[in-house]
Amino acid sequence: MKITTNQFAAFIITYNRPEIIGNTITKINEQSFPPEKILVVDNSESDVTKEAIEKLGYENLEYYRVGYNSGPAGGSKIGLEKLSAEGYDWIYWGDDNNPPRDETVFRRFFECIEELQRAGESIGMFCGKGGKFNKITGRIRSMSNQELEGKEIAEIDVVAGGQTLLVNAEIVKKGILPDASLFFSFEDLDMSLKAGTIGFKSYTDAKTWLEIRKNYGDIRTHYRPSGSSFGDQTKLHRNFYSLRNLLIIYWRNQFIFAVIFLLIKSLMKMLVSFKFGWKHGIINARLTYQALFQFVSGKLINFLKI
Repeated sequence: MKITTNQFAAFIITYNRPEIIGNTITKINEQSFPPEKILVVDNSESDVTKEAIEKLGYENLEYYRVGYNSGPAGGSKIGLEKLSAEGYDWIYWGDDNNPPRDETVFRRFFECIEELQRAGESIGMFCGKGGKFNKITGRIRSMSNQELEGKEIAEIDVVAGGQTLLVNAEIVKKGILPDASLFFSFEDLDMSLKAGTIGFKSYTDAKTWLEIRKNYGDIRTHYRPSGSSFGDQTKLHRNFYSLRNLLIIYWRNQFIFAVIFLLIKSLMKMLVSFKFGWKHGIINARLTYQALFQFVSGKLINFLKI
């Protein structure tokens, strides 16, 4: 490959997970195409994570303590800014609990990236999974098996959160960065849309993604994963951030119909949520109101733990 490891760095966002950060760092360093440097962006309030990574003994580690919980959005902004400023061309955007699947992931991604570069494509981000975005409804749908079949690489509208993600430092230098005020949820959508506005595209490893689905028995032609957190009280805080951030992102991009659709949907869900009990319904109603208020006022307060 023409791309070399000294052009490639990684950052990992972590928050109070010293027991797993070591495993994630080890799996990154054990890649057949490892990054030259790993930056640990620590959102924790204590020194426990710092002490844990110092015990690993890796020479390519750098520790950065934020000093407060900046969330995934704030942490990723710090990581991208620091590593792009140091001259790296490609940056791995990682979470402490989502290490690469196996040791071949980075090499495979860069082989795909070089193929796209030879074809003259402007690559903003490359991810293990992704989806298509409907600007009218605001819905994101995963790629179907039919859309992945027979392809090495597929263009996507949105990279998937919590998956292996490589970012072209060129888009960072052009001012494309996560919005730290979003704190948590859909910072990946925000980045994908921003990159698209300056002509950079997002792609996924279609071949490997489809192979993984088939290994799990997901062989239907039109297979698409489905799931819902509606009615799950443990997910109410996450749902608050998701609703607020989606409304903000849609409004900034002038997806007016998507804003209207989401407002109607959230109000309907607020009423229906009472079927899960009065306590659940009242908490959900309060959080929905808070999300709508922060969207309208523009005063974002990230007061809920996730």
